[in-house]
Amino acid sequence: MSAISHRRHHFPPVGFTDRLEAWGAASLFCGFKLLPLDCASALGGALARWIGPFLGVSKHARRNISRAFPELSETEIARVVAGMWDNLGRLAAEYPHLRKIRVFEPGGRVETHGFEHVDRAVAAGRRMIVFSGHHKTVRTRSSVHWGSPAAKTILRLDGV
Repeated sequence: MSAISHRRHHFPPVGFTDRLEAWGAASLFCGFKLLPLDCASALGGALARWIGPFLGVSKHARRNISRAFPELSETEIARVVAGMWDNLGRLAAEYPHLRKIRVFEPGGRVETHGFEHVDRAVAAGRRMIVFSGHHKTVRTRSSVHWGSPAAKTILRLDGV
């Protein structure tokens, strides 16, 4: 065995504030899970739009948006930031409901396009490279849907 496998990681002790935040997040998730999906989503968006603008990250968001889009007015920037918080709140509120969301269900909550091309490639035994986009809250692994082996799956958690 290598020396690396014997290393122990020493993490700082978990403080009271950390435990309180974790308890609060777990309680919110439990509460959202008890609500119907649409209601939980709307409530999560509303809560985030209400609380988010008071957090320091909103200042960074406004500054970055004004740098990227100097033609936007302060009102338009505020609307974009409110939309950011709405999306993040809905994401958090929908998370406990993910098992209920069916990606390939006709008329469902998730809209998909172009899968007929993948179906043809799989049927023909052709290899393919799949590029996808991340829009809002749904991320799928298409290789799992078609039973294809994937060399690597990259999932960025920073929302970019």
